[in-house]
Amino acid sequence: MNRRSFLTTMMTGAATVGAAAIVRPAIGWAQVSGASSIKLAVASRTIEVNGRAARVFGLLQPNGVHGLAMDAGKQFDVDLVNELDEPTMIHWHGLTPPWESDGVPDNPVPLIAPKAAKRYSFPVGRGGTHWMHAHTLQEQNLLAAPLIVRSETAASRDEQEVVILLHDCIHPAKAAGLMISARLP
Repeated sequence: MNRRSFLTTMMTGAATVGAAAIVRPAIGWAQVSGASSIKLAVASRTIEVNGRAARVFGLLQPNGVHGLAMDAGKQFDVDLVNELDEPTMIHWHGLTPPWESDGVPDNPVPLIAPKAAKRYSFPVGRGGTHWMHAHTLQEQNLLAAPLIVRSETAASRDEQEVVILLHDCIHPAKAAGLMISARLP
């Protein structure tokens, strides 16, 4: 790919994102306000990659929205349900949870077993655009999502949020071939 085709692709993508916001309203993220907990599922989903279906992971609310939005200074109160057939954990980038709620692999907290749930409850902290993801090599299979914390000032602005979370994705069929090739002498 040369510079000109890269810039053309980027401009086309930016125009598409802008047009999408005009054509249809943004899907509203549920606000985690501390009044009650919100369910967030670690689940499988199917997306299209270069015209082919790919089974990947996602962090989904009950309404199908990918990611979370919450108010700064409130309580983070989330029931994380692992709907996968393998254990997982989630790290909350940008937040400062107690160590037993931070999903990092060096932490002595056990993974969330398949079909099990874990309740997370801690103060949200200050506003910012963050993300949440697995530290279990599942992030490479797209187990990551936006984690937006709105400050009082940001929430009062008359602006539409557009969050773009870029992932590097290898189609699962090709990844399996790469793994087999890597084992050959």
